[in-house]
Amino acid sequence: MLGKLLDGRYQVIQVLSAGGFGETYIAEDTRRPGNPRCVLKLLKPGNSEPYYLQVARRLFNSEAEILEQLGNHDQIPRLLAYFEDNQEFFLVQELIVGHPLSQELQPNECWNESQVIQMLQDVLGILAFVHSYGVIHRDIKPDNLIRRDSDGKLVLIDFGAVKQIQTQMAAPPSEIVATVAIGTPGYMPAEQAQGKPRQNSDIYSVGMIAIQALTGLFPAQLPENPATGEIAWQNQGQVSPRLAAVVQKMVHYHYRDRYQSATEVLQDLRELLSPFAPTQPFVPAVTSQQLSSVSSSATNYPKTSSAIPSPALLNKTLSIVKFIPFISAAGLFFFKAATWIIFIGVGLVACGTGLFLLGSWYPNLGRNYDAIFAVIFCLCGILLLFQEFQAYQTQEIPITQFLLAGAAILSLAETIRLRDIRK
Repeated sequence: MLGKLLDGRYQVIQVLSAGGFGETYIAEDTRRPGNPRCVLKLLKPGNSEPYYLQVARRLFNSEAEILEQLGNHDQIPRLLAYFEDNQEFFLVQELIVGHPLSQELQPNECWNESQVIQMLQDVLGILAFVHSYGVIHRDIKPDNLIRRDSDGKLVLIDFGAVKQIQTQMAAPPSEIVATVAIGTPGYMPAEQAQGKPRQNSDIYSVGMIAIQALTGLFPAQLPENPATGEIAWQNQGQVSPRLAAVVQKMVHYHYRDRYQSATEVLQDLRELLSPFAPTQPFVPAVTSQQLSSVSSSATNYPKTSSAIPSPALLNKTLSIVKFIPFISAAGLFFFKAATWIIFIGVGLVACGTGLFLLGSWYPNLGRNYDAIFAVIFCLCGILLLFQEFQAYQTQEIPITQFLLAGAAILSLAETIRLRDIRK
């Protein structure tokens, strides 16, 4: 096949992969300026009888139309052409220059949570688009996610729809409607292995990639609960309870216990990133099989109370914090006696420290302006106390007033922005 000119324009220059029903090549488009490279996929029917060729042609044209629509997404390769040549079927797709995600997932190396969340948002955003067309990818794994060199975005390749064409073309006429299991062991759930994939089967696959990134372990290395089929992974790496809860819901054994759409997962990830959402202890989601046993034994557990403030208390605290820059700046302007300076200095240091403590209870609190406020308050308080105990210094109060004025403007702008968002 190397060096062959197909459809009068595609010059094959490199073999990427070869299998029983198909082969993948890199080709040059000789009819375009500069002979740009593209990916050429060959689908071989398992039989040359007219019935097989008719079914193959119908499936091929149908799936080519779907791939044409999916290619409108920036993170899915565009379908450039498709054609039939000598009873063989060819797809021509955009070549993505980059490296597979598997190169970034090194054994025993764990990603931080920000990296994992970013990856989840990238891939789930693509899935939401794909599923809106009623398409199931069927083979999401690190090798099928390419990090594009030009912009660093993840691109989803190698849709299982093409594999479905190959397997159906290879089946005998009496079994042509049967669904064949397509996917990669470790990344596909039980229902997909049984040949009954669903849209949230793709969500399971993405969740397994997230677990691999968080633990540094391949799916085959993760233990499994033989009674429930659930993957036991939470103790294999450092992960916050809220992110663990999201990932766990993505990879439940039974599809009914998982997220039902990629949009649902994205919504929970947005809430996870919200600075106003509290951190709760991780409690695995109760599956339908476990519900009856949990309800019957619930009365045996003593009630406990959490020492972590409630979300209502947090919101009240932050609403008061917004007025501190105004109050402190006004106090410095009207009262410059030693007692007031010490009082305001100690108060600002205490307030800044309090924000850091809230950050330990609410890990996402440090996002946006709250972390900036904590630093400014502590710095202003230290400057005021330094001013009082080192009387020969004269610039600390003006500097403090300047910083507090900036914090006050930032607070006002953020308050207006949040009000507009609520509207």
